[in-house]
Amino acid sequence: MTKYDGFGYDSDREIYSAARVRALESLLIEKGVISGETVNKVLNYFETEMGPFNGAKIVAKAWSDPEFKAKLLEDCNAAISDIGLPIGMSGAEGEHMKVVENTAQVHNIVICTLCSCYPWPTLGLPPYWFKDPTFRARAAREPRAVLQEFGVELPEDVTISLWDSSAQIRWFVLPARPEGTEGMSEAELAKLVTPEAMMGVALVSA
Repeated sequence: MTKYDGFGYDSDREIYSAARVRALESLLIEKGVISGETVNKVLNYFETEMGPFNGAKIVAKAWSDPEFKAKLLEDCNAAISDIGLPIGMSGAEGEHMKVVENTAQVHNIVICTLCSCYPWPTLGLPPYWFKDPTFRARAAREPRAVLQEFGVELPEDVTISLWDSSAQIRWFVLPARPEGTEGMSEAELAKLVTPEAMMGVALVSA
């Protein structure tokens, strides 16, 4: 996932946060709340079963299968349940997911104005900047400027729509299919899709 440095983070931010996490993990193990393997199991789950590779497969299928795309936009969870992704896609952080489509007229961005609600099964764990109060506030107030900082330049006549993820609904974006990919397989298409594109802060290119 792209590392975004638009908010002036300290260079040791991740090191500091990792140290705090390790200290908390050690305390929980010492108190018998978790075992030494608990955290590793959770991390492994989100590295191998739930993550942006699932979202990329969903996007690629939607680009290739108009019937699936229509169902996905109407009922995301029901459509996903039909294509053989891992058990639990509608589980933690993915109970109620919805998809919005980027078109030539509309570009969508997903934010969470209250905290960091995020569709973990399809996008993985949220990056730092998605949780940052500055990003949340600026994306809501000046989305076009924030997109430009991510390297996304949109024509002035393109409408930018914001979708606020919450505990009730978690959104992700169906990016526009790039030109020149007509002969590509779903597996090949999936390799083009990034988490940022499914968040609306990047475009997909061939």
